[in-house]
Parts: sequence; C-alpha cells; structure tokens
Amino acid sequence: MADLDPAPTSPPTLAVPPTPPAAPSLGPGQIEIWKKIVDVQQHFNDLELRIRNFALIVTGAFLGLGGYAIKDAGVVKLFGLEVSIAGLVVVSAIFPLAAFYFMDRLWYHRLLNGSVYAGIEAETALKDLGYKVDLGSKIKEHSPFKLWLTEKTMVRSAIKMDLFYAILAVSLFLVAGFLGFGIRPQTVVDKTPSRMVVPPAGQPPADAASPALPANNPAYRCGRTVQGGRTNHHKFPDRQMKSLTP
Repeated sequence: MADLDPAPTSPPTLAVPPTPPAAPSLGPGQIEIWKKIVDVQQHFNDLELRIRNFALIVTGAFLGLGGYAIKDAGVVKLFGLEVSIAGLVVVSAIFPLAAFYFMDRLWYHRLLNGSVYAGIEAETALKDLGYKVDLGSKIKEHSPFKLWLTEKTMVRSAIKMDLFYAILAVSLFLVAGFLGFGIRPQTVVDKTPSRMVVPPAGQPPADAASPALPANNPAYRCGRTVQGGRTNHHKFPDRQMKSLTP
C-alpha cells in the first residue's frame, strides 16, 4: 500500500516588531524652548538697565561731592596750572563711568545679542511648524531709527548705548572744567576783635601820666622857639611853664 503524501505544512510566520509609540509633536517642545529664550533676553535686558541706573547714581554722587568741595575752595597745582579740588572730584567720576560702560557695552550687551539671535532661530523653527511667532524679528526691525545727523546710518542699540555714556562723560568734563579753572580761593576777612593789652599792675597807662588838655584851656601857655630860621610856637601847661621859668 503506497504511502499517502503528507499534508502540506504552512510556512512559519515571521515575528513583527512592535510599532514604536508615535513621537510627540515638535510644536509644544519648541514653544517651551522659545519661552525660555525670551526669559533669558528679559534677564539680560534688566541687568543692563540696572547698570545704567547705577551709572546715573554714581555720576550724580560725584557731582554732589564736587559741589560740597566748593566750600573749601582748595586749589592744587597740576602740571603748572592751579586747579580747584572741586573740579578734580567731579572729573574723577569718569573712572567708575568707564567701568560701567565696559560692563554694559562689552559684557552683558553681547550676551543679550546672543539670546536675541537664538530667539530668532527658535521662531524660525516654529514658523516651519506652522506657528506664527516673530517677536524677535519685529523687535530687531523696529528698534533702529534715523536722526537728522545720521541720515545714511541707522541708530541701533549699540550706538544708543554709546550716546548715553557719551552724554554723561561730556557733562562731567564740562562741569569739571568750569569748577577746576573757574573757582579760586577768596580772601577771608578776620572779624575776630583784637585783644586789648592790659598794663601791669602799679604802672599807669601813658595817657594817665600826661593827660591831654584842650587847646582852649587857659592852663596852656604859648612858647616860641626859633629853629632853622623858622619860628615854632608851642603850648605848655602851667606846671611845665613853671618848670621852665628860671
């Protein structure tokens, strides 16, 4: 008896790997990144405003010290010139002002620029995802302006900062120049009453020894002497006439 053909076997099924979960949308994550960048921009902008506020306070303090130094009217000799101490006090404010300028212009302002460019890149990525976000772009577009002196050059944030500190520096130099070369020490009149000299006890004053008598007093007698061809008339009291009478 012939063997029957074995029943055909089905091929083994291949294992299908599990489907990975769907990746979250890039929109919410990118928005959080953009919001954090905006917070950093606000932080650096606040720091710069504080630095400029301190620069104004320190400049005003030095101006006040210069005004207080006017009372003394002290003068020092500097390079052969007489300069008032009040002017030197005011012009010395340029040193802390230069430190504030360095911290503002060359330190935090560069960090602020970096955060602004990072925000523009984050906004570009959000625009690709269909979000309409252009805060940094609009600020960069509307921040610069033109002056009548700079018709061909846009005044941007860096130039604005330079103008701010330049105005303070020029003001300091002008006030220091007026105070330094316009104030001179004044002669002070001593109003203290002079001390009276009291003669020692037992010694009468000179006026008491020979009291003066008026000219019309009959106690005076006239005397006459001839000296160098000129006649001199003298008046003597009676007691002196008696002593002169032989």
